[in-house]
Amino acid sequence: MSNKSRKPIAIIFFLFITIAFIACQEGSITKMRKKFNIKNLFSKLKKEKAIDKSDTTNIFDNDNYDPSLIDSNELMQTLETVYESDSALIKKIGIADSAMLTKNNFAEADSNAEPIKNDSFSSDIKKVASTEIKALKYNLDQLKNEVKFAPIDSLATQAKCKVWADVSKKDQRLYLYIDGVCMDTFKVSTGDAKHKTPNINRRPSGPQFTKYTSKKYPGGNYNGLGNMPYVLFVQGGYGIHGTTIGNIKRLGTPASHGCVRVHPDNGKILFEIVKAVGIENTWVTIRE
Repeated sequence: MSNKSRKPIAIIFFLFITIAFIACQEGSITKMRKKFNIKNLFSKLKKEKAIDKSDTTNIFDNDNYDPSLIDSNELMQTLETVYESDSALIKKIGIADSAMLTKNNFAEADSNAEPIKNDSFSSDIKKVASTEIKALKYNLDQLKNEVKFAPIDSLATQAKCKVWADVSKKDQRLYLYIDGVCMDTFKVSTGDAKHKTPNINRRPSGPQFTKYTSKKYPGGNYNGLGNMPYVLFVQGGYGIHGTTIGNIKRLGTPASHGCVRVHPDNGKILFEIVKAVGIENTWVTIRE
């Protein structure tokens, strides 16, 4: 067979391989999309409850926490110091599951783990639960991998994001949109008369933290920066977070110190949805 006759065959063979490869890739992408569907995740989360909604205190509901006065960089540095210290103590004692805290081996929190029955954590580090170690890992991961935080992007728009949390201060409601469809609405508490929540319209700055209470400051003492239940930092010290049990009855009225409080069950839904799509695909609006 001459070289001239071989060329068309080679070209046809190359085109066949290329088309087959593209089809295979598209098939894999389709399977991945079927496997992960954000609306299916939402439906699943609606049937679940928060890991723990018995909290009697957290740093955001503390009288001394004023998001308008918080230096967010300083706050994150302090949190990292506290979490690193707890991590070192846990590893030093050699508690079961402490290997999970090995440097550069942080894993995500397990939202399906056994719930912690109450928030009166013992200050005895030897009694730390596996659930708390997982939460500590996740929070450390958020602090150590700042690349995950969404940068301020003047070109970003709400329309480009898969998830939109639209908070109305007038209605005291958070409207949760997924792919442009309003999937649910949650009662909230924005700032009271002395602590007005500012209007915000942006991708959240991050990070987001799951619940972890420092062993040194049981009960979520503010100065110890312990308990941060399902929080998504939106801008500076302002965040959307699960509230304490005593403040659940106040949802639907302005009652916070500036942050946006939600029921812990709804806090978990928003937390997991944002974790799944990424902060870079999330938009938050806080309006009148």
